[in-house]
Amino acid sequence: MTVPRLEVGMEAVDLVKYIFTNKQLTLLEVVKYVLEEKPHFAEAKKLNPKAKRTVSKALQHTPDFRNPIVSFHNQDELIDLTAILSRLRDVDQTAVQVTSYLDKPEEKIWVHEALSVVSRVRTEYGYCHIPLLDMDLPIAEASAAEAEEVARGLGINSGAIVDSGKSYHFWGLDLLSENQWRTFMYRALLLDRVDSRWIGHRLIDGHASLRISQKRGVAPTVVHIF
Repeated sequence: MTVPRLEVGMEAVDLVKYIFTNKQLTLLEVVKYVLEEKPHFAEAKKLNPKAKRTVSKALQHTPDFRNPIVSFHNQDELIDLTAILSRLRDVDQTAVQVTSYLDKPEEKIWVHEALSVVSRVRTEYGYCHIPLLDMDLPIAEASAAEAEEVARGLGINSGAIVDSGKSYHFWGLDLLSENQWRTFMYRALLLDRVDSRWIGHRLIDGHASLRISQKRGVAPTVVHIF
């Protein structure tokens, strides 16, 4: 496998390959799940002030590991990651339970398979985590520098800011121990620039995960490195 260069403009899938090689990982896992492309609840509230999210709906959690998982143990196996992305398919809406906060017919939800990377990885020294964050920083309103400020404030001094389509994702380039990762996530809860519900779900899972496949036809792409 040709190791990608760490550079602005690389897609998240190549960032994964870079981290795998650079950190000499012996285990990395990706999760295939069903993604409903519906507006974020905050966006839906602007379009439909009557939109509500019930307590049971807000607390609903589907563990990552209920979904199909693919494991990679070496660079030769990791070559298949790009092929797996290319085989992701649309999902028949009638085959899954789809919900929407919007009532207009034109706000049709696109349901399709997606792929995310799990933060918990293994090296020859044991298990650790890639620092990952789902930022509550819309691309249209915030800069990559603001996302970097969040990461540095949490004690991460080397990372990549990724444009996920509508908001920023953060990928740290130095691994954290289990205790360091939990402290990192707990501290991130104190910031209003990180999606707190995402953190809650990830702490329940015991690991973080970020999407590397397309959403709204756009692949997550690195826009800033520090």
